[in-house]
Amino acid sequence: MKVNRGKLVPLSIGVMCMEKKVVCLDGKAKKVKEVVEAVEHDKNLVTFKVIEGDLMEEYKSFVATILVSPKSEGSGSVVHWTLEYDKIHDEIVHLETLL
Repeated sequence: MKVNRGKLVPLSIGVMCMEKKVVCLDGKAKKVKEVVEAVEHDKNLVTFKVIEGDLMEEYKSFVATILVSPKSEGSGSVVHWTLEYDKIHDEIVHLETLL
């Protein structure tokens, strides 16, 4: 998956959201508009909720959580992505191409 930098766009008065394009492993680009739903600095965790875009044509809801953990040995970190979604119907494919 490749994510472009995106741009901040106003959602409502005093609220901004991120508009960006996600290129999946299958090479297909999908546009999304998302808001930051939660930030937990002490856990190095950020949760994003998709509110508009191509993903919402097939999914009722879509939430991505990113957790960054330091490696147990050596330097660096490990990033864990969790995708929570609700498909519109059972024929919709799972999101392996986003991983």
